[in-house]
Amino acid sequence: MNILDNYQKNKKNIFFTENKDVQNYREKLLTIFENDRFDRKNNESLKNINLKNFFDFKYKYLVPEEISVINNYQDDNYSIVSINGQCSNFKDDKIEITKILDEDYNDFSKNNIIEKNDHFVNLNSLFLNSGFKIVIKKNNNIKIKISNIVTDDALTIFQKNNYFCEEGSSVSLIEEYENKNNSTSNILNVIKLEKNSKFNHFLIQDNSPNHNLIITSHSSCKKASTYNQKVYNFSEGYVRNFHYSKLLETNSEADLQGIFFLKDNNTSNNKTFVKHLAGECKSNQVYKGILNDRAKATYFSNTHVDQVAQKTEGYQLSKGILLSDNASYFSKPELKIYADDVKCSHGSTIGPIDENAIFYLRSRGMSKIAATKMLISSFINEELSSIDDEQMFQTIQKKLVRYLSKVK
Repeated sequence: MNILDNYQKNKKNIFFTENKDVQNYREKLLTIFENDRFDRKNNESLKNINLKNFFDFKYKYLVPEEISVINNYQDDNYSIVSINGQCSNFKDDKIEITKILDEDYNDFSKNNIIEKNDHFVNLNSLFLNSGFKIVIKKNNNIKIKISNIVTDDALTIFQKNNYFCEEGSSVSLIEEYENKNNSTSNILNVIKLEKNSKFNHFLIQDNSPNHNLIITSHSSCKKASTYNQKVYNFSEGYVRNFHYSKLLETNSEADLQGIFFLKDNNTSNNKTFVKHLAGECKSNQVYKGILNDRAKATYFSNTHVDQVAQKTEGYQLSKGILLSDNASYFSKPELKIYADDVKCSHGSTIGPIDENAIFYLRSRGMSKIAATKMLISSFINEELSSIDDEQMFQTIQKKLVRYLSKVK
């Protein structure tokens, strides 16, 4: 079913349908989909995907029968089970969680900018059917773990989450996506950091071959705030990670990192984009990929430095190992600098595993497979060694061992 038919048939089940401003906004979106010819060659958001799966689909959403679980099992630790993009309400002196409701239009409208070149974000705005808001209160330091569960086959989850860190707050958020059904999750995270706040964001992705996961994040940082994101993609299904950050005020920082492990015919699209809009800010964008069999991946990294953003530091790096002649990884770094007092750089290295290193290890008695696995582990050692959460470290290690067991 095409997008227009889907919308007309299901709009009563979508958030904010009765709001006239939203109706007008969505009419503009429908016009874009109607007129766009889906130029896969020039549109970063359409690389390596099956257009029919995402733009000629059957809309289906089920409000979960079970209420999601929120546990405060230690003073500063919270565990959330989000079901079909829904979350229960919760409030204490450190955190407030509210599920998205029709009256939350103001939060929605602040982020309704039409993305002419990102059809997935526009789909999220058009079919929004779930989501929640989390506020971390002033001067609190907490940890949150969210398990994102999809209950049934053939569901189409269009979810928007708002995270707001008040002044002086600090949060470590671990999001897990481990669904084994045939569904599609399209998720938009909007993250706002007030001054002197910090947000450490970890995304662990491990879905089955038939589960599609599209995640887009927009983070904004005020004075002396820091947003750190690390993505670990072990999924066997399609995953898109597009992450944007704006450094709005001085001494703010954004660090966007990711590692993906692909095999078989799997594909993954990745993008990071940091805008420096104030002076004395720092950014770092690093993605690494390991691809086997006929796997395909893209990584687009962008740094924009405004003319007022003097004393900027911005770095980009992309590295990839191709374990098969049939695997492909396309990387495109881009710098747009309009200030003259900056330190910015980018680099990209992609290719087969180092045969000289393989030869050296084999000459010391190792088999070729064992040598390959050792070099892969060494390739991502820096990213793994930086994990200071023991439970998460063990989780990532187990998934890495599973991936390496398939390397031949």
